[in-house]
Amino acid sequence: MKELKFLKVLILICIVLSIIGGIIFSYQRLNLGKISLIDMLSNKQISFLKMIPEIAGFNGERTYLLLFQNNLELRPSGGYLGNFGIIKVKNGNSISFEIHDTNIFDGFGKVITEAPKPIQDYLGMDNWQMRDGNWSPDFKISAKQVEYFYHLQGGHEDFDGIIAVNASVLPDLLELTGPIYLEEFNREFESKDVLYQLEYEVEKAYVDRNIEEGERKKIFKALVKDVLEKAIQGSLSFKNEFKNLVLKELDEKNVILFLDDANIQKTTSRFGWDGEVDQSYESDYLMIVEANLGSKKSNFFVEREVEYSINLNEEKPRVNLKIKYSHQNGKKDWFNDDYRFYLRVYTPLGSWLENTNGMTGQTEFTDDLNKTVFGSWIEVPAGQEKEIELEYILPISVKQAEYKILVQKQSGIDSFPFRLIIEKDKKYTKEKNITRDWEGVISFEK
Repeated sequence: MKELKFLKVLILICIVLSIIGGIIFSYQRLNLGKISLIDMLSNKQISFLKMIPEIAGFNGERTYLLLFQNNLELRPSGGYLGNFGIIKVKNGNSISFEIHDTNIFDGFGKVITEAPKPIQDYLGMDNWQMRDGNWSPDFKISAKQVEYFYHLQGGHEDFDGIIAVNASVLPDLLELTGPIYLEEFNREFESKDVLYQLEYEVEKAYVDRNIEEGERKKIFKALVKDVLEKAIQGSLSFKNEFKNLVLKELDEKNVILFLDDANIQKTTSRFGWDGEVDQSYESDYLMIVEANLGSKKSNFFVEREVEYSINLNEEKPRVNLKIKYSHQNGKKDWFNDDYRFYLRVYTPLGSWLENTNGMTGQTEFTDDLNKTVFGSWIEVPAGQEKEIELEYILPISVKQAEYKILVQKQSGIDSFPFRLIIEKDKKYTKEKNITRDWEGVISFEK
């Protein structure tokens, strides 16, 4: 009974926080007949399960800050931070849970904090506040910045960890549960369009339903309740599928963890669940980071293709990077428009930009996270394609007997095809669909 209680709490807490913005897990060990589940798991799954008792408060009450990242509107660590939550857990039970509208919370702030320049220039915001706090692609930095704003603006809780969950988790959940019908709203939600339908409800339909603006997001709570009921009543095979889904979302950076417990954080870091920008990688490196600053959900319709060509025959390696953006929706309305965003390309420290094409704004150079960063404002017209091209020189230290490159994926982007072309005496090509951080390795033939 104890193990089944743990499993029920796992499902309950995971579903609630997945939908409205975070995941806490309570799960120890479940026996399926005579076969132990632990014996069926990978090292990653075992490590995940070992984290659960501490995270779920079996060793004392824990308090977590939950960041609800709407990646329909991309931001560097995942998505626009329109809501946040605070949950307290003890012995695998949620003892309190509250949700706050970040925009309303920011309205209480009286201290002026200078915003990053792109936020000033393109959002017109001089005061940097919590809703825009996740400006770094490194989640640890963004999490600390958001927590700083929380306390600066009067928040009084101390947190044992910060957990972010992207909105794109919700369609995956409904793939498991099936469609959800909410009788109160006469609305059925399906996996294929749940994000658009929810966005419509909170942006437009609440007016027709005579719902006050401050209550316009209550449909989320109703959806959570019904998904919970379906999940808790699910079979053991469903619960195993759910566990696998959670691990997938962690791997693909749709769920990111920053926890105070040093041992647990080592585990999250080892598996890439902490959303960290790797600052110690000694070979070639690439991370493409977008911040949707157009106040629409246009990046929902954008597909990307990346081609990375590197010439190692020269004294210093030369890179030609092409990023092709295809905007799939030509209709402009309350949801969609031209895709306007601030682009940052993270490269090895000491790289030097020589030429660009397709940039809408002036290219800026900075050093950040032990990387050299090229940044510029980009606009992709609705329904059209645009190719961005950068040519830059890498530090000579990249030239090694075996070529390696680490490509880190921004949280909030589903995937993109990546084509690697290397010239060293002859041409080498490798292609990969990037769904998570990936290291490409090519050993040169003699």
